[in-house]
Amino acid sequence: MTVKAIEGDCTPVEPVKGKKSQAPAKQASSGKDRVQVSGEAKTLFEADQSRRMDAIRARLEQGYYMSQEVTEKIVDGLMDDLLKLT
Repeated sequence: MTVKAIEGDCTPVEPVKGKKSQAPAKQASSGKDRVQVSGEAKTLFEADQSRRMDAIRARLEQGYYMSQEVTEKIVDGLMDDLLKLT
């Protein structure tokens, strides 16, 4: 995995110091966390996935993944993973 950039304010945040609360945290009535994803977020995700898949398909058709350079990178990655197991 390659991280191309980290955006935003990357300054460390100091932990909050003070008395710890003795009261238990309030939970939702079901006792489970929930996440809601907006329709817009779903649409953006699907569009990004589609764009990425189109790029992969184009590279497959062009033979990119069969090049010596890519093959060597894959082998190097596999070797690194195997060496971590020993």
